[in-house]
Amino acid sequence: MNTKPMQKLASQLLFFIGFSLMILGSILFMASLSGVAKVATIPAAIFLLIGVLFALFAFKLVHRLQYMFLAAFFIQLGLFLLLIILKTIPYPFSKVWPAISIFAGTALLPAARFRSNPSIARFVVPAIAFIVLGIILLVFSLDIVTFSFKRFILTSWPLLLLFAGVFLLLLSMYPGRNEKDDNQ
Repeated sequence: MNTKPMQKLASQLLFFIGFSLMILGSILFMASLSGVAKVATIPAAIFLLIGVLFALFAFKLVHRLQYMFLAAFFIQLGLFLLLIILKTIPYPFSKVWPAISIFAGTALLPAARFRSNPSIARFVVPAIAFIVLGIILLVFSLDIVTFSFKRFILTSWPLLLLFAGVFLLLLSMYPGRNEKDDNQ
């Protein structure tokens, strides 16, 4: 029986458990310093631990970009919830929920870098779309602008057509893989 793979798995399991205990201890320590009930930090700790588990899968075990995306997303979400719970972010979750869209977009970027083939544009375009959508919704959710989102859509929908047209023009000017090979 080969003990080398078993030792590697045990080492990776110890890494995950050790890192998880560090995260949990840090969260509980910060909660006790700020006077927040330790139970309130449980959702943030769970999201952070899920993110660490996916990072372990992405880096040590499977090397799949889906796990990299999920790791980045859950770690960002866990840290975000922790900052809300500790009152570092002075808004309730009901006001800053559009940040989740921003996290989805920013989580796609490391997943794109993690991919070995050159089709990174497949990830960057949706990432930018998620980030822009999140920023727009966050601006309206935090009442930074004085008019409603509905009024914005009803009066500015031609801008959406304009941006879609510019995007499609730029996309058509970027040669695909097969066109590059045909020109050479």
